[in-house]
Amino acid sequence: MTPHADLRLLVIDDDPAICQLLSDLAGGFGYDTTTASTPDEIFERLGGSYALVMLDLSLGETDGIRVMRALAEEQPGANLVLLTGADASVLQGARRVAELSGFNVVASVSKPASLVDLEDILRPADDYLGPQPTAGRSDELDEDAQLALRVGTALDRGALHLVYQPIMSIRDSQIRGAEALVRLAVEGYESLSPEIWVPIVERMGRSSDLLDHVLRMAAHDRLTVPALRTLDSSSVNVSVLDLADLGLPERAERILGRAATPDHWVLEITETAEVDKFADALDVLIRLRLKGFNLAADDFGSGSSTLARLREYPFTSLKADRRFVRTEHHDVEHAENMLRAAVDLGAALGLRVVAEGIETEDELLLARDVGCDLAQGFYIGRPVRAEAFGILVASWAVRVAEDIH
Repeated sequence: MTPHADLRLLVIDDDPAICQLLSDLAGGFGYDTTTASTPDEIFERLGGSYALVMLDLSLGETDGIRVMRALAEEQPGANLVLLTGADASVLQGARRVAELSGFNVVASVSKPASLVDLEDILRPADDYLGPQPTAGRSDELDEDAQLALRVGTALDRGALHLVYQPIMSIRDSQIRGAEALVRLAVEGYESLSPEIWVPIVERMGRSSDLLDHVLRMAAHDRLTVPALRTLDSSSVNVSVLDLADLGLPERAERILGRAATPDHWVLEITETAEVDKFADALDVLIRLRLKGFNLAADDFGSGSSTLARLREYPFTSLKADRRFVRTEHHDVEHAENMLRAAVDLGAALGLRVVAEGIETEDELLLARDVGCDLAQGFYIGRPVRAEAFGILVASWAVRVAEDIH
């Protein structure tokens, strides 16, 4: 097959024989392959533009993590395949490093890999064709400034809406709660992840403005939508930056109390920034608890200060991050041990445990087997607008009934 002009592949492995094998396989799919085995070759050839990079983690005189760091400077966001003969924990950790570094991790593979698996990986996806050149810094600044302007305008106009993701009781498989997730109601930006634009709001110093909008919308939806009104609890995300606002407990009680008493609300504390004044944060959290609000440690396991927060803050539940339940990559035992440890920790501290990110039946069964109290994720239901939540609950009830029978 004639190499496709846009399908340039870089194979990095300290074994030339493996480089040749992968090059031969890739040739069958139309790749123009470059290989690198020695440190000099590797760092010299990173400067090219590649549709796909296959990287061995063990490289003799250097290692794959160092190479990733250099590749991120040359081709940020590259499509990356990780290869290693090391154990699963090393591969999982390296994948996480790659994802945090902005790479699109196409696959992570333990050696020796089967030819069938390698062929599946090398079969070109649409994303590989015609990689786009990285924009210059001035363009990036223009895009950032434009997004910041849009977000600021959305806040000023209240151009926001909430979607709700169901939270299921492990005990009886019924939908018992929902998490309110904020979205921009701006044309072209409706699907933009809050992970991208919420930090912009925080840098603007407008986190409290955003929270007030969310509290009012959540109260209105719970008050007016029967499927939300009958839930045991509704959850709202609160940035740690908002814990500096000593007036938050009274404001939350006033706004949310219009729709339900505080014990029907869960405030999920998200760790997107550092707490400047620990005493103020603790003051706010304790007064929220005294008013009856439930407090959840969101994304447990994803932040460096998580254990310290569990020890010092008056949480009532913890939400185990998606990485605790992922069962792909043939690493079920590791996922089970991680999630069981989170459940044991929650039990020791008297906290309910929510398994987040449940995407498959196997992951839901895992959450049930290790003793989680609640579960949330795409397998149970994707986030929907308030008016569609009742349909989602009914659809889930039908699925549960069919499984029973």
